[in-house]
Amino acid sequence: MIEVFDENKPIYKQIMDLIKKQMISKEILPGEKLPSLRDMSKQLEVNPNTVQRAYVEMDRDMLFY
Repeated sequence: MIEVFDENKPIYKQIMDLIKKQMISKEILPGEKLPSLRDMSKQLEVNPNTVQRAYVEMDRDMLFY
C-alpha cells in the first residue's frame, strides 16, 4: 500500500485521511488493531515518527478506543 503523497499537505495529515477513509469504507473495522508504527511506516515508506504523529493526532481526536 504505497501512497503517493501530496507535497503541499503534511504527510501525517494524509496518513490520517487514509486511515479515516479505510474506517469509513469498513476496510478497518471497529475494534480492529491498526498496523504497528514500524509496519505502517514500511508500507507507506515514511519515517515511523510521521506515522506516530498521525496516530497521536487521531487519538486526540478520539478516533481510537
